[in-house]
This record gives sequence, C-alpha cells and structure tokens, in this order.
Amino acid sequence: MTRRMNGFLGWQLKATTCACMLLFGCAQQPAATSAAPVASTATSPQQPASEAPGAAARADSPRAPIDPGVLQALDRMGDALRHLKSFELQVSTTTDEPLANDQMAQMGRSAILKVRRPDALRADMRNDRGDRKVLFYNGQKASLWDPATQFFTTVDAPPTLAELVRVLADRYGIELPAADLFYWDSNKLDERGVHSADFLGHAEVDGSLTEHYAIRQDGMDWQIWVERSAIPLPRKLVIRTTDVAAHPQHTVLMRWKLSPKVTSADFEFRPPAGARQIVIQTLDSGATSPRIGTR
Repeated sequence: MTRRMNGFLGWQLKATTCACMLLFGCAQQPAATSAAPVASTATSPQQPASEAPGAAARADSPRAPIDPGVLQALDRMGDALRHLKSFELQVSTTTDEPLANDQMAQMGRSAILKVRRPDALRADMRNDRGDRKVLFYNGQKASLWDPATQFFTTVDAPPTLAELVRVLADRYGIELPAADLFYWDSNKLDERGVHSADFLGHAEVDGSLTEHYAIRQDGMDWQIWVERSAIPLPRKLVIRTTDVAAHPQHTVLMRWKLSPKVTSADFEFRPPAGARQIVIQTLDSGATSPRIGTR
C-alpha cells in the first residue's frame, strides 16, 4: 500500500555551521539596524596574549571591523571539514521558535550522523517531543524512516552529499542536521556580506580548548567556537537573528568522532516487516532555499 502524506518529511532539524553564514546565509534579508559590536581586545587567534607582539598597544586602540585573522581561521576550519572522508557527528541544538502571540518557545533537538564522503550518510534525528526520524542515503536513493508510525519514503537521490542537501531542501523542504557541512566540499568561503569579524579569545567547550569568534552579517549575529588543534573543527555555534523583533537564537553543540566504524550496510535502508511506504509531496514549483552566492 502506498499513501501520499504531505508533511511527513516536514520535521526539520536545523543544526547549521558557520558555512551556512558565509556561504548560504541571509544575503537577501534587510540590513541589521543594530550597532556594530564593541571591538575585542583579544589577540590573534594563533598567539596567547603574553606572546602576541604589540598586544598592549592594540588593547588601547580600536580594531578594524573585520579581523583578517578570523577569516583565515574560518578558511582553515573549512579546509579541515573538506578533508574529512569519514566521521561521526553528534549534534544537540536549542532553537527559539515563535508562538502565535510572538512569544519565543525553546525547542531541543539532537542527531547522530554517520558520514562517508562523498556519497553516504545516515542521520538519526530526534526532538524533545519524542519524534524520531532516520535518514539513509547511499549515493543513489534517500529513504526516511519513522519507527513510531512504520511509515517510510524513498526518493531518487543525486550522487553527492552536497547535492543531496540542496535537493532535499529545495524540492521537499527538508533541512538536514548540520547540512551546511557538506557544502564545504565544493565551495570556498565568501567574504561578501560580512560586516564585522572578531576574535574574542580562548574558551573551553565540552572539555576542549577552542577559539571563540563573533561575526556580524545582514540580519544575523553569530558566534562560533573552533577547536584549537591540528584539525580545527567547529564545536559550538550560536546564531541570533537580528531582523526579527524577538531576536530568536539558535545554539548548536557538536561532538566529533573522526575514526568511526562504518560499513556500506549502515547507509542502506531495508524496510522491516509491517513498514508502509508513502509518497512525499514536493514544494511548489520555483520554491528554493535562500543562499548567499559563492565564488
């Protein structure tokens, strides 16, 4: 039996990374009206305060709105992401979502992603209301499984993860957890639209020493904490929307496992007994997700 159910795939888990902000953020949104953030007196991301030349002089003078060292650090992070061939990522998020009376309600979500580049993904996604979905992608087909209802849907899929993310978002309205990680495969950081970029110092996140950055763009302020190690991966992200009166905030925590045990079977969906297939409806023709243009 095949059913058509609109909205089965509408459950979204947004756990974007800084790639979203610099590559596919909100270029078409109106400019933020809030003032630029106060310049940090922190030193270069690569040197502690006691070692950085001219640290005292810089602390007493205003800094340029965009610290080139921040953009270079984000480029290094992007390069590290692009070179990951296989990994497991645990994501937990809290998101402010507007109620009918414009009050913000905080919602929690989590996901475990197993990835084998360029064409394999398994994402086990949950929210704090008990909803669970599991996505399987093997380079040819993408299947979404709801264990509670026994419903699943399978669609033809493009050959790479970056293309898959675009197809699911633009054709079906599905946002994958940490989706923008996969855009780093084929895009370089685009500095257009960045109004300020600051290094705020070092901070501990989940037991790891990180470098803390703050970036401002049209319609949003965001912060990212990047692990201070040979493989500089993002560990925390906070996004604050500034062109909405309530200024909702989205927070992401990330835990990485860089040598997971994965097999081809992890990415294949085999419907269990009693499973019922449904057909997912597509979005209205012409609907696409907003993106910042890339170089």
